[in-house]
Amino acid sequence: MKKDKFFAIGVMSGTSFDGIDISLISSNGKKYFRPIKSSFCKFSLKIRKKIFQIAENFDENQYRLGFFSTLESEITREYVKSIKSFILNNNLKRIDLIGIHGQTIFHNPQKKISLQLCDANLLAKELKIKIVFDFRQNDLKFGGEGAPLVPIFHKMLVSHLKLKGNVIFINLGGISNLTYISSKGDLKAYDTGPGMTLLDEYVYLKRKQRFDRNGNFSFKGKSDEKVLKLVLKNRYFTKSPPKSIDKFYFSLKPFMKLKFYDACATISSFTAKSILREIRKFKADTIVITGGGVKNKCIVNLLKRSLKSNLYLINQFDLDQDFIEAQAFAYLAIRKLKGLPISFPGTTGTSHPVSGGKIVNYR
Repeated sequence: MKKDKFFAIGVMSGTSFDGIDISLISSNGKKYFRPIKSSFCKFSLKIRKKIFQIAENFDENQYRLGFFSTLESEITREYVKSIKSFILNNNLKRIDLIGIHGQTIFHNPQKKISLQLCDANLLAKELKIKIVFDFRQNDLKFGGEGAPLVPIFHKMLVSHLKLKGNVIFINLGGISNLTYISSKGDLKAYDTGPGMTLLDEYVYLKRKQRFDRNGNFSFKGKSDEKVLKLVLKNRYFTKSPPKSIDKFYFSLKPFMKLKFYDACATISSFTAKSILREIRKFKADTIVITGGGVKNKCIVNLLKRSLKSNLYLINQFDLDQDFIEAQAFAYLAIRKLKGLPISFPGTTGTSHPVSGGKIVNYR
C-alpha cells in the first residue's frame, strides 16, 4: 500500500454481550498510533437475550446449516446504526476502513471453530466504507488457537507508552488473557482463565444486575478457600500455552451453594489467583492492566497486593480501558491492508507469523 497512515474505525462486541465499542484511530499499523474518538452503544435487551441463548446452547449442526443468519442480520443492523451515529455525532469526514471483530457465539480451537457473527457485505453496502472482518480464520487454518489477537497491538503500546524492560499486559475482559513482551520484543500470549464473565453471570443470575459494580459485592464477602482450591485444579491450568477458551468454559456450579457475597468474593479470588499464577511465570518490570475489569476494585486490589512489579492501570496513561480492543481491531485492519502479520507462534501457536482478516470493498 502506498498510503502510510490510515484513519480506521475499530468495532468490538465482546463476551459480555452488552453492546458495541467503537473507536477511531490513526495509525500506520506499526509504531505510529493516535486514538481519536470512542463511543459505546448498548445492544437492545432483545438482541442480548438472543445472543446469550444461542451462545450458551451452541449447536454445531445448526451452525453448518446456516441457522444463525437471522441473528447475524439483526446484529449487523445494530452495527450499522451504531457506526452511522458515531460518524454523524463526531462529524467524521475521513474514514479509510473499518475493522470489525463481530459477535463471538462460539470458540473451540480444538474443533477449528471460532464463530463471529457479522454480515460484512451488508455493512459495506450500508456504510460505503471498506470493511475488514473475520480475523481469526487464517490463524486457525495454520494451526493457531484463533486467539488472542490483540498482543501485536500491546507490543505497539510498549513503544507508544515508552515502557522499558519486560512488560506484561493483563486484559481483564470476559476472559482474562496475558501478553508478555520481552525487552527484545519477543511475544508470548494466552488466555489465563476466567475474566469478568463468570462474575457477571453470577450477579445477573442472583440479583439481575449486569455486573458487580466496583467490586462492591465481592468486597462484602469472604472467599471460600475450599471452593477456590477446587476450581484452581481445573485441567485448563495444566495445559501449556498458547491456549484459549470460550466464555462458557468455566461453570458456576462450584459457587452455587455459597452465600451471595461469599460467592462473589470467591469468584473474584479465582479470577485474580489464576492471573497471578501465570504472571509469576515471567520476569516483568512493568505490568499494565486493561479491559472492563479494571473497574472492579476488588480484583484489582487482589492483584496489587500480590505484585512487586510496577503495576499500572491503562487509564493512568490516558487510554480508556473500555476501548483498547476496539482500537486494536482498527489497528489489525490496517495491518491487514499492509500485508503485515497479526498472529504469531508465541501468541496463538500458529505455524508462522500470519496476517488475518478478509476485505470487503463497498460497491
